[in-house]
Amino acid sequence: MAHMHPFKRQLHAASIAGLLAMTSGSAFASGFALIEQSVSSMGTAYAGAGSIGEDASTIFFNPASMSRLEGRQLSAGLHVVLPETKFSGTAAYNPVYGGGAGAITPSGPNNDTDAGVDGYVPHFAYVQPISNKVDFGITVNVPFGLATEYGSDWIGRYSAIESEILSVNMNPSLSFKVDDHVTLAFGVSAMYANLVLQNAIDDPFLTGGTATVDGIGEIDVDDWGFGWNFGALVEPTENTRLGFAYRSKVDVELEGTLASTSVVQPSTSAQVNAGLPDTILFSAYHDVNSQWAVMADIMWTHWSRINALVAKFGTGNTNTIPLKWEDSFRYAIGTSYKHDERLTFRGGLAFDETPVSSDEFRPSALPDEDRTWLTFGVGYKHSKKLSFDFGYAHLFIDDTRINSTDAYSSAAAPLVEGLHRITGEYDASVDIISAQVNLKLD
Repeated sequence: MAHMHPFKRQLHAASIAGLLAMTSGSAFASGFALIEQSVSSMGTAYAGAGSIGEDASTIFFNPASMSRLEGRQLSAGLHVVLPETKFSGTAAYNPVYGGGAGAITPSGPNNDTDAGVDGYVPHFAYVQPISNKVDFGITVNVPFGLATEYGSDWIGRYSAIESEILSVNMNPSLSFKVDDHVTLAFGVSAMYANLVLQNAIDDPFLTGGTATVDGIGEIDVDDWGFGWNFGALVEPTENTRLGFAYRSKVDVELEGTLASTSVVQPSTSAQVNAGLPDTILFSAYHDVNSQWAVMADIMWTHWSRINALVAKFGTGNTNTIPLKWEDSFRYAIGTSYKHDERLTFRGGLAFDETPVSSDEFRPSALPDEDRTWLTFGVGYKHSKKLSFDFGYAHLFIDDTRINSTDAYSSAAAPLVEGLHRITGEYDASVDIISAQVNLKLD
């Protein structure tokens, strides 16, 4: 690992601090995964998403569920995500840089900032029978996403000003109906990921007062990654279905540039190796009678495989940012009520664990915390071939505390922690409004 002047080394680390967003994720679900891949399932807080097999959108959660669909079908939906993420707190230089803890406020007076950015999450799914026992399906969706934006003068600007990640996943799959009770399915994924991060660089401090204004650094990197998924659907009775689904990890080697206006940090190439975690889903669905149904899901996400984020620059320097994430679970229960042949009402409740292990490892790029989902939905069947789904979710997010630095350096002791420390609390919540159209083509 290359060594350099301590302040310059910290500058390189600060320039990529917001890349924590790649492994911190979205405000819409814990971690950085987006579960918003079906509007019909959102109505039940995604309980039963891997076992219901109600329309084409559910095959993202379990491709084996397409065996329950008749003929060619497609679903297309859009989620409008309205987050609120208000920060209040302070910032100071770390004591190792002089002045004592909290003695210096490195930023402007803006310590009451809303980082939430409205988001739009689309998804598309198509299913086509190949034979009586084999079905083909494909989904195109956004499984990971991030968007936070602070003011350019907020006290944590050296950690993040704007952070955004976009992913697009294309996932064809095949299902095989073994018999009347068991269906197996397998699919492959091709995923594109793009990360853009902008943060301030503390030129006045790093130049010993020679510079009068901050520099700005912006990283823009992207890459393709590949993975696979497996699903099984077991129907022990006519009214009960059990689903199992595994989605593999996807490794991406993001490459691009660091564009900088800093007098200390030059513009250069940038590379970030990142891993998107594998997941396991257990799902259950049961028809109580001709009108009522109940469902439940448990999803495990292998966040602990993301122990650190490593970034390499064209200057030859390498920075390692420890994350120390933990595996997390998501629990969901839901119910649906079929009012008549046209209208179905849905409701659900879910608890989503955060993988963030402590306040010290919570990045300002995305202040993730445990959340509780409360959801409602309605399905409307317009005709035998055309139906619509609508959903609403409110996410209650636990009090989110932060006590972290803008970056960590593993190259030069004692400069273990970053130059700036942010201490404070976020008051956050999310509202999601969704709509979906389903079309039977045969």
